[in-house]
Amino acid sequence: MKQFFRITAAVLAAAFLLALTGCGSSSSAPSFTWFVDTIPANLDPQVASAAPDVIACENLYSGLVRKKADGEIVPDLSESWTISSDGKTYTFQIKDGLTYKAVKGASTDHTITAEDFVFAFRRIFQPQTNSPYAVEFAALENSAAVLAGTADASTLGVSAAGPLTLVFRLSEKDDNFLAKLTLPGAMPCDEAFFESTRGTYGLTAKTTLSSGSFYLYNWTASGLFLRRDVSSPMIGSLRLVQNTGSTGKSAAQLIADEKCSAALDDTGEDTSLQSVAYSDTTWALLFNSAEGSVFSDQELRQALAGIARENVDVPSSGLYTAAEGLVPTGLSVDGIDYRKSARNPLPTITDPRTLYLNARQGMASSDFSGVTILLPKEAGLTELAEQINGAWQKDCSLFFSVEEVPQEEFDKRLAAGSYTIALAPIRTEGGSVYQMLQQFTAEGGGLTGWSDPIYSQRLAESAQQTGSARCALLADCERQLLEGCAVVPLLGQNRRLLVADGITGLVFDPFTPVLDLTDAQKN
Repeated sequence: MKQFFRITAAVLAAAFLLALTGCGSSSSAPSFTWFVDTIPANLDPQVASAAPDVIACENLYSGLVRKKADGEIVPDLSESWTISSDGKTYTFQIKDGLTYKAVKGASTDHTITAEDFVFAFRRIFQPQTNSPYAVEFAALENSAAVLAGTADASTLGVSAAGPLTLVFRLSEKDDNFLAKLTLPGAMPCDEAFFESTRGTYGLTAKTTLSSGSFYLYNWTASGLFLRRDVSSPMIGSLRLVQNTGSTGKSAAQLIADEKCSAALDDTGEDTSLQSVAYSDTTWALLFNSAEGSVFSDQELRQALAGIARENVDVPSSGLYTAAEGLVPTGLSVDGIDYRKSARNPLPTITDPRTLYLNARQGMASSDFSGVTILLPKEAGLTELAEQINGAWQKDCSLFFSVEEVPQEEFDKRLAAGSYTIALAPIRTEGGSVYQMLQQFTAEGGGLTGWSDPIYSQRLAESAQQTGSARCALLADCERQLLEGCAVVPLLGQNRRLLVADGITGLVFDPFTPVLDLTDAQKN
């Protein structure tokens, strides 16, 4: 058993003003500032799922391998690895002499061994952990049984063949397994230290250990600050803070004003900055299909959906495109391009006006009283909502009020099902197609009130599959969901990452999400 080292560092209370000038590892090493919606709250890598938490964990912890800017998988805490001829057994040799760092880079007696990875993966599949990474490592032997509580954690397909030798056993081949080992959930966790934290692992500075190139320097209500011991031009500190003083400014202007080093932009304005384009959001019409709602009638939904899709123009402002499905282009499932694999899932609605007349049989005009089109006030899509509303009035003699509310109220009403029709952004959390589709199950929040046991069953089955089999099940779910027209994809919203001049080596993936500064430099 490895010796436990108790951290004795005092509670950190440096002011934000001091952190602005004092967060670099040294005066010679530049810093990198990234604005987050919320300050990271959970640095437990097996649990972290919110984007700020994941980005913090990616830089605070290292795994067996990591991904470089060009996509190449290279050793990190491992020296080397071998893969069996059938692709089901991975054996890693871990570097000798590695230790964790405590807050402010203090050294510890906690060594990094194969046991730490075994414990981390067993945590993923403990039902009480509720780890978002269980679905990614479903190919591990006995993972489903361990997660269900019908098999002991010791039967999971991960074991230590020696202090520095780690073995993974898969029940079926997973061609994307190495890439998955770069996820936060695959980072090591010292069991003795974890138990000593009494349920607060990764929730405070003193109950967090670093295994990565950065260590935790300061964590306050003002931000989370990581450092590492490097010299210029390497990035020496990472600052995750909120934009509290420059709201309303564009991403390009924030970078020009040196408020941040990189920022996400959805305006499409001209800029000479480095940029990486992607899409993580689909704007869709949502019909509240709960029992008792006028839109519980599928034929009515299909009719209105067909008319809406016929009359949608892509806005000229912003980075919008016509939606190719609910799931945006660019997402992958086990290394497979999902959109290319799933193809076009949008249903063909040939005669929506006849459908509407059929659906109206037995319905009274009073059934539509109180129906509104809800959308976020800040979205800038009022014209689109009115365009759709006008088409419904023309073809169906239906006209609804357009109700614009602040984003916070919109989110609350959507979650509570307190709407009739909504024009809503459906986002990918962590780039997961599964999570995106799960929002439309009762377990995932029942976003529209629509439900189907076959849909839920297929989605659950997809979590136990890998590769093309998982893609196919997810594609079936997406197609089934869209055929029911409780969800009607209209627009894909593109975004882009703008990066300050001189910064190189940054690894960015909006879907995982990844913002890895291991090789980042600023010249």
